[in-house]
Amino acid sequence: MRGNFIYKKIGRRISATRKKRGLTQEALSGISCLHRTHIARIENGSIKPSLHTLIILARKLDVKVCYLLEGI
Repeated sequence: MRGNFIYKKIGRRISATRKKRGLTQEALSGISCLHRTHIARIENGSIKPSLHTLIILARKLDVKVCYLLEGI
């Protein structure tokens, strides 16, 4: 159960950062080459993003991966 909480927390951080940047899931999808539903599933914590995916998202959101994982 703890693991699911961690991924939900990461997803909320990604979602909040995306919204702060004024991006929709569709826009983030376009610049990251990740499918919009994949981003949605990461944001709601239903899937575990790989390190590679976290790196892509961090770069496109102009943050460091450690920011996405901070406090986890």
